[in-house]
Amino acid sequence: MHNGPSMCMDMCRFIESNKLETTSKYAFRGLRDLTHLSVASESLSVDTFSYKNDVYVAISAPSTESCMIFQWDHIEMNFRTYDNITGQSIVGCKSVIIKYEVFVIVAQLFGGSHIYKFDDDQSRFNKFQDIEVSKISKPNDIEAFQIGSDWFFVIADSSKAGLSTLYKWNDNGFYSYQSLHEWYRDTDVEFLDLDGKAHLILASRSQVPVIYQWSRSNQKFILQGEIPNMEDVVIVKHFRIKEELYLAMTRYIGDSKVLRWGTKQFAEIQALPSRGSMILQPFSFKERYYLALGSDYTFSQIYLWDEDNKIFDRFKEVYIQAPRSFTVVSTDRRDFIFSSSFKGNTQIFEHIIIDLSL
Repeated sequence: MHNGPSMCMDMCRFIESNKLETTSKYAFRGLRDLTHLSVASESLSVDTFSYKNDVYVAISAPSTESCMIFQWDHIEMNFRTYDNITGQSIVGCKSVIIKYEVFVIVAQLFGGSHIYKFDDDQSRFNKFQDIEVSKISKPNDIEAFQIGSDWFFVIADSSKAGLSTLYKWNDNGFYSYQSLHEWYRDTDVEFLDLDGKAHLILASRSQVPVIYQWSRSNQKFILQGEIPNMEDVVIVKHFRIKEELYLAMTRYIGDSKVLRWGTKQFAEIQALPSRGSMILQPFSFKERYYLALGSDYTFSQIYLWDEDNKIFDRFKEVYIQAPRSFTVVSTDRRDFIFSSSFKGNTQIFEHIIIDLSL
């Protein structure tokens, strides 16, 4: 186990206050900035995984040409450096755990993309496999998932000559299994369960998002349709609130959208004004549902779900330079949000509930 330096520097805490009153349904209003944790590096993505009762965070940092791995320290109660995977212009680090083995898919703009495997004896990640350059030339997103007993991951490729590609695990490694959505410069891929069936949604700047459905008979993804009137969507995220399925659709300029799944189609329920937005990220804590809308030009907005009106209300502003992701990391009964920044330090907010009735 490595004993590298702590990543906790100056402080800013993400706080909810909850006042218990019988006369009002909600009596909290919060997000006070108390403590601020940060990683002294720009980043594009943050991923988290658990292994042998420990919590890890993988941060892709293209400016330092590394995928930084941090581990939660149960004694010091902070995140500490654990390992560092180096490369060329790393734009994504995605973990996959298969039969108690940990893999990290490292997507690079140059030098090809690679898969690393955790070595228990050395307590570090070693290169396990290369991903063929001929298919992936400009990776933009990685999505890993399981269908039945089979493991897959998809890399969305945003170049004109690239192919968004599905890879499948075959007990010895991952191999390319299916090409998807050719020539559309895909920016994002999202895996979700839709009416009990596995689906992929691919977003592209050149057309509206398209939906693929897994065919059990063909063992392939089949193009099923598209989401109309949703041009210029850069990222799609799905989430559920009390069994209802929703999509958060990010647009860089204009309105980002929230859609709800109804009778065999998605319908818009809310538009959120966006200024330079590259991420509209849903997350939840203890039955409280949020959306984080990033902005390259102004403050990022945190929205809170209003159960009565079935929409999101503006809740809090946070300042993050060019945010690219908001990732929940939970450990030791503590909840954090890691916010990657393309132009500044990666910021960490802690979500805390305060009972003001005492």
